[in-house]
Amino acid sequence: MISFDPLLDFLHFNKLNLQDVSKDVGLSSRTVAKFRKGESVSLATIDKICQYYRLPIERVVEIKLDEPKRDSDNQAD
Repeated sequence: MISFDPLLDFLHFNKLNLQDVSKDVGLSSRTVAKFRKGESVSLATIDKICQYYRLPIERVVEIKLDEPKRDSDNQAD
């Protein structure tokens, strides 16, 4: 699962919000909505944010691994 928690933490710490990012970086309202919903955005968008704020990618996005399925989850009752 994609998480933008690192970006949101950065914004909170710097007293910014996603609307500030939208204005600073030039993101559409649709892209901002995707951030709010935790949906995928393009790497080009991530790159724009990293470049503008001078952040490494791990300060913008995090991949949270899904829990592995147990064998018992795959068996029919």
